[in-house]
Amino acid sequence: MTKLYPILAVAGCLALNGCGTNSPNPHSPKSNTGYVDFYTDSSLDLTWQVKSRDEANSELRTVFSDYQPVQGTILRLAAPPGNHQFQIWIVNRITTGPQDVKVPIENGQVTPVHVTLTPAGTNFVQNKVYGFRPSAKGYGRGTKITREEERVYDTAAVAEKPQPYRVKEQMPYFQPEPKSDQAH
Repeated sequence: MTKLYPILAVAGCLALNGCGTNSPNPHSPKSNTGYVDFYTDSSLDLTWQVKSRDEANSELRTVFSDYQPVQGTILRLAAPPGNHQFQIWIVNRITTGPQDVKVPIENGQVTPVHVTLTPAGTNFVQNKVYGFRPSAKGYGRGTKITREEERVYDTAAVAEKPQPYRVKEQMPYFQPEPKSDQAH
């Protein structure tokens, strides 16, 4: 029974707000921290990679990268107060390149960055699928090559004025996820 107490203590701690979590959407801002909201006008199931430029040596370092689409329209990141330069990549769309944006981040504030994707034409994407195919002698290895036309987007990002901190769901640019109709 005594071995169960540490497990219950950890579980209880994780259940409390802010304990054991590094959420970029806490109920109140953390000290010496500002926030940046990269947001779009509608949910596009975007996969983001965000890099930050180090002012000392101009090197880019990845501050956010996830190959799963971000839920909703807002990607919120925490950062120390000051002027930051971010480079935004949209990984699951074909774009004309990454977008650089300078963002002033203030302690306890949220700086919105409006990200837009504008159609800029189309391009062909070639995919290769390796596998086994039936042949006259049994099964052989083969490569199936497909070519699909995909839309290309211009990406733009504009930093807005810092605003008082609120959770993402209370920000004026928040868009709730559309509810899917489930057939019964």
